[in-house]
Amino acid sequence: MTAAELEQMLRTGAFDRSSLRRPPNPVSQARIRGRLHGLRRDRAVISHHYDLPSEFYRLVLDSRMTYSSGYFTSCPPNNPQAVENVLDEAQYAKLDMVCRKVGLGEPGATLLDVGCGWGALSIHAATHFGARVVGVTLSAEQKAFADKRIADLGLGDRVRIELRDYREIDGVHDAVASLEMGEHVGERQYGRYARTLRDSVVPGGRVLVQQMSREGRHPGGGPFIESFIAPDMTMRPTADTVGLLTAAGLELVEMQPMGPHYAHTVDGWIANFERNRDRIVALVGLEVTRVWQLYLAGGRTAFAQGRMGVDQILMTRPEEAS
Repeated sequence: MTAAELEQMLRTGAFDRSSLRRPPNPVSQARIRGRLHGLRRDRAVISHHYDLPSEFYRLVLDSRMTYSSGYFTSCPPNNPQAVENVLDEAQYAKLDMVCRKVGLGEPGATLLDVGCGWGALSIHAATHFGARVVGVTLSAEQKAFADKRIADLGLGDRVRIELRDYREIDGVHDAVASLEMGEHVGERQYGRYARTLRDSVVPGGRVLVQQMSREGRHPGGGPFIESFIAPDMTMRPTADTVGLLTAAGLELVEMQPMGPHYAHTVDGWIANFERNRDRIVALVGLEVTRVWQLYLAGGRTAFAQGRMGVDQILMTRPEEAS
């Protein structure tokens, strides 16, 4: 039907308006209900994003399943076939840097990994620094994957993954790290999250937050990402995040911008995605595949253009007055 024919039918009333009904939402679009950042809604949001089959993430991420920005000590090669090794090196370097910044060194030091993902940091800290680690996630798929990997590596006596919300955390540790989890907390809850980090580390201990930032009026990931990938995200300028962390009783040690590293990281994920595209389609279907292609391409562009950033913010809990 041409536009002229449609106009004529509407003018004469010969058109069945029921045929103009809005089509149903795509199957992959998030359907999240409940009070914003209530426990039940937050669990549903994390489940939507992370509870795809672990095999999907294995086809996209590095060999350690590290779903956060790497740290590149050399420029990634132009050859897509060589990207995977460089991505692995960048994620190893990032995990090593985090462990050193929070002061892990003596075997037996304790680390709390808030938003532990697939267990990469928890396992790295235990394997390479002799730490005893508690990792926390809301994703059942992530916990199952991490538990199996921990068992396969014989680390069950040093690493424990717990399925719980950050608001349910208890205990005090020598160091705390939270890699790209704070974006899921929300504006009104961030003070509580920051206090949890502060209360979970010993006086004099260090807290490292790796977190995305965004300038401008829109605090989230944008309409597409919020509808299909990560609902309820909140980002803000880095200085505002530092202000919330210091208001919770932490002191700034150093801040390291890593925006360009995220663009390189996503380049690696895109290369893996394209190489494994047929397997991804067979695993999650064509619609989810296309959604993720758009998500990765848009995220890569945002970091490359500086519209989004990511920083490692290293804090310390002050020593208590005697």
